[in-house]
Amino acid sequence: MRERSQHRASVITVINLKGGVGKTHASWLLAAVCEERKKRVLLVDADMQANLTSSFVEEGHREPGVEALFDPAQDADPNTLIRKSVFPQIDVIPANTRLARFDLADRHLWEKTELHLSLVEPVSSLRPSYDFILFDCPPRLSVVSFAALCASDYVVIPLEAADWGAQGIVQVTAAIEEVQRHYNPRLKLLGYLVSRFKRARAYQQSYLKQLRTHFGGLAFDTVVPDLARFEQSVTDRIPITLQAPRSEEADIARALFREVEARIKALAGQSSHRRKSNVRRSTVVAA
Repeated sequence: MRERSQHRASVITVINLKGGVGKTHASWLLAAVCEERKKRVLLVDADMQANLTSSFVEEGHREPGVEALFDPAQDADPNTLIRKSVFPQIDVIPANTRLARFDLADRHLWEKTELHLSLVEPVSSLRPSYDFILFDCPPRLSVVSFAALCASDYVVIPLEAADWGAQGIVQVTAAIEEVQRHYNPRLKLLGYLVSRFKRARAYQQSYLKQLRTHFGGLAFDTVVPDLARFEQSVTDRIPITLQAPRSEEADIARALFREVEARIKALAGQSSHRRKSNVRRSTVVAA
């Protein structure tokens, strides 16, 4: 196990109900900058397709993974599920097809047994060991996605600059609001990240403008374009900041990371201001 740091990790869920919009790639890029900046990151692969796992862990499907945290018959120690990658700053809790047995879609089934709270305590115990914990979610609102939201501080929603890329956003936003109301009031939306952006296509340029108008400040300034070097980085299983540190692609990854950090800082500042205001109001009332 890693030496414990003196702070708590920022826990981020990356989610969208549409597949192929860049959820796993956003996690990959953030991990790449963590490696470069020597920030410790734990990647929790919550998608049984295990694309994030296969990028960092050799044959991770053979070892117990995130499914053990949902199994009522086990009292799994999350530290025993962590696999070290070949990159010193990047650890992984892998996914595999065994997760399917617990990834229930019927809310009545998982609410009765509180499976949606399965990740809260494990994540809390791991926070002091990392700077970031990232959940890569499946493209559906099953118990695994709800569990990630219940255990997280922040949410990033990647989407494509096209009608089909924005499908499911309403349902995801509603799920976030429900988790905020009933299970995790500290959960906050960091924003909507346009990914897999095709610069040469006029309709994507137009749709990007519409998205920025619609989402306002919740639209990330950083856009992740569909570039060949990104694909090569994933294929070679080498983070872009290491494979091509002076490339445009590496700079885009760094810009995304900076913006995530800035948005977290801004939200933390708002929360601190509200707490101070509440204290002042309470003092006045008491007086």
